[in-house]
Amino acid sequence: MFQPKIAATKPNANSTNVHRVNVGIPTMFTNIILSSSLRILKLTSKYLFCSCYTPKHLFMATGTARIKIELEYPLRSSPAIIYQYISNPSGLQSWFADHVGVKNGTQYVFQWEDGTRNDAVLLKNVVNKYVKFSVLAAPTPEEFLEFRIQQDDITGDVDLVITEFVDEGEEEMAASIWDAAVDNLRYIIGG
Repeated sequence: MFQPKIAATKPNANSTNVHRVNVGIPTMFTNIILSSSLRILKLTSKYLFCSCYTPKHLFMATGTARIKIELEYPLRSSPAIIYQYISNPSGLQSWFADHVGVKNGTQYVFQWEDGTRNDAVLLKNVVNKYVKFSVLAAPTPEEFLEFRIQQDDITGDVDLVITEFVDEGEEEMAASIWDAAVDNLRYIIGG
């Protein structure tokens, strides 16, 4: 993983959520990351300095690697009941976010009391199995948030498996946040 050198940031006049970023990229990576959205400023033997517009959260990021985490929570409830709490706005709002809005059936807005907001697009929804979202603010398009229901064929035990991506080193903090959220879900469904 390379660490870009952020040289300067400047808000875009048309949007408070987008900044122009001047960044130095090690030249050995330039062949895989150059795109038409980058404006080349200077090329040295070690760095390609370029400029592009990027979402505000990206230039503020620490530059650390993103880690995929999967958290598994046993729940004493049926897949059909759990599915109602992971697949519709009122269910998600009861345990996951303070407000959940949906537009056109696939565009979700998750908001919390502290002002945090995440926009997401519903990628896939399989009844009583799982719900998968693409989080629009994610640093890479491969990242997603998934709620998956697993049921053991022999014992009938039901688990909720949550998959998301976090910055390296923040795995424990993310897990503790999910622990608290799933505790709320357990309280609501009695499981």
